Amino acid sequence: MSLTEDACETRALSIAQWHALAGEGTAIPMRIPLDGDSMRPLIRRGRDMVTIVPLARAARRGDVVLFRAGDGRYVVHRVYRLAPGRVRTLGDHCAHPDPWMPESRVLGLAVLAERGALRLKLDAPAARAYGRAWMALLPARRMYLRGRSLAGRALRKMGLRR
Repeated sequence: MSLTEDACETRALSIAQWHALAGEGTAIPMRIPLDGDSMRPLIRRGRDMVTIVPLARAARRGDVVLFRAGDGRYVVHRVYRLAPGRVRTLGDHCAHPDPWMPESRVLGLAVLAERGALRLKLDAPAARAYGRAWMALLPARRMYLRGRSLAGRALRKMGLRR
């Protein structure tokens, strides 16, 4: 085996195991696919891999973070608001922010999204600026999602859609 192959060794860990290692300061970056559509169009289910690193600094508005939701699920969303000791997140494809949570629930920072040969650095200042601009469009996104939902219901009532 070459040095390159050794450096790219893959290990299977759960996110909980990775978080425990991060707490000890021994976690390495984790590459995971996302299961849902809440971060579309930035991250697409089944197509993109996201690299998460342990959070070494305080989260900033616009960062894409991994956190443990109140129901125990692990979620990747963007930091929407910050208050002393608390964080509020919002998925890029969501109409409403997540509830406020303690900062301690934020486990890691998404630093890279990969789609084929395309690599998007998520921790760069330009990426956070894009995130803040996307969040500023929340009222327009809500109107779009509501209109799409109403149109879908109307089409189902007319029997044109299931």
